[in-house]
Amino acid sequence: MNERMIGENIRKIRESSQISLTEIAKRAGMTKSTLSKIENGQTSSPISTLVAIASALGVKLSEFFKEPEAPPLFVLTRKGKGKKLARDGSKFGYSYEALAVDYPNKPLEPFLLTISPGDKEGKFRHGGQEFIYMLSGDVEMTLAETKVDLHPGDSFYFDPTQNHSLKLLSKKSATFLCLFIEAR
Repeated sequence: MNERMIGENIRKIRESSQISLTEIAKRAGMTKSTLSKIENGQTSSPISTLVAIASALGVKLSEFFKEPEAPPLFVLTRKGKGKKLARDGSKFGYSYEALAVDYPNKPLEPFLLTISPGDKEGKFRHGGQEFIYMLSGDVEMTLAETKVDLHPGDSFYFDPTQNHSLKLLSKKSATFLCLFIEAR
């Protein structure tokens, strides 16, 4: 294992603990600059320094030497077995079923999204890009000031940094594949 990998592990642990570089450096009795160089793999650290950092983070020293796991080749989600998640639309009644939650570091997040009669019309605005493929039901998509009716088999790719909303056009639920794509 090289210094870069050790530094990456330290940074990941620190960031997942939501503790600042300054705070951990202070707890470990070193300068922020020194800790930054360690996290960036720019300096070789004696074990005593790594022990001090581990203590400051509240982890075992061995955590710094873990090899990264190889990502899975695929994630299979059987029909109806996706993970139900709460997202912004959940407060309006929308149902989100995550289809690839266990695949790490993906640039997009696929969901089955269902809007049912009685659900409120949600208004959204967020980063990235979004793609919808209608599976069943009928909805009206409003993007900025433009309204578009979507029916089974229709797809809609758009910039979600614009205000957008969906509402049912009938008394039947609507289900669609929705891909949230990270901003680049």
